[in-house]
Amino acid sequence: MYDHTLDTLCSEAGYEFQREKYGPKLAFMRKYFGERFASISVLDVGVGYGVFLKIAGEDYGLRNLSGMDPYPNSIEIAKTMTKARIELGSLFDMKWPFEEHSFDVITCFDVLEHLEKPDEFFVNAGRYLRGGGIVLISTPNKSLPYRMRSIPFIGFPDTNPTHINVQPPAYWRRAAARNGYEVVASWKGEYLTHIRLIPKLLKVLCAAIRIDARKVPLVSAFEQAFVMVARPARQQAHG
Repeated sequence: MYDHTLDTLCSEAGYEFQREKYGPKLAFMRKYFGERFASISVLDVGVGYGVFLKIAGEDYGLRNLSGMDPYPNSIEIAKTMTKARIELGSLFDMKWPFEEHSFDVITCFDVLEHLEKPDEFFVNAGRYLRGGGIVLISTPNKSLPYRMRSIPFIGFPDTNPTHINVQPPAYWRRAAARNGYEVVASWKGEYLTHIRLIPKLLKVLCAAIRIDARKVPLVSAFEQAFVMVARPARQQAHG
């Protein structure tokens, strides 16, 4: 398992790990928006230490970056990581500290599993997306390997008591649909495994035969995260 402390995140190995974690998400945005990518506006809801915004700016050249977090200490640390505009605020607030309909992308990584009522993210985010905008979320992938975490010598137990709403992918697709969104893409990724040894062997095997592990159903079940991209239904295309 990867230890998400500030020290490890700022280490060379830790930062490289974060690049692997956020890279596919940013690569999707670049492909989705095409020539518009360099100018898109991005809001990260729940910035944590600000690593995603740092990578988005430094590695992908995005400059119109904003973040929101309910914890002042997180904001203070994040502001040392990134030049993005970061404001104090909760996704549950009726009024966010930004203009409505001003973002092309609203991201929410490793947050929704902490919430009793995650639907409020989709409801409130919709007011801050401009036409053609998307939301991009990631949350733990509750498949069979996740359920095996508690088995001694096989799994890595989930010791986070705030993980009160870890759900399978179908749950998040339904949440998007009932709040007026259509799913445009989804995948399982990050390879932060919940199980010992087996995923590493599968990853080596997939690399040897040159296939993308995320696209092989039995292998992708071992991926740590479920990633979903959705947009408000009946909106105009992003072109």
